Amino acid sequence: MDNKNPVTAIENSTEFKAMMADLAALRADVAQLAGHVKASTVSAAETAAGQVSAEATRLMGTVSDASKTSVKAVERQIDAHPLVSLMLAFSLGFVGSRLLAK
Repeated sequence: MDNKNPVTAIENSTEFKAMMADLAALRADVAQLAGHVKASTVSAAETAAGQVSAEATRLMGTVSDASKTSVKAVERQIDAHPLVSLMLAFSLGFVGSRLLAK
């Protein structure tokens, strides 16, 4: 009967050492792949954030232009009918104060 420990015999075998080397290489490959996936995801997120920011800036410009146009239209209406505008503002203020008082 052989007095060698079976676990030690397996650990010392060339097949086991080759398998452990392959496992270490696989771990390194998986770590490298995870790094590439992370970098790709971060890059895609940065690109999307840039596109969202550009679109938000464009929309803010559009809203700003539209509000300036609306303000000018209201100013022209007030200039054309100052008395009606004053009576309308007074009426809205009166109704608003009555609604808030209740």
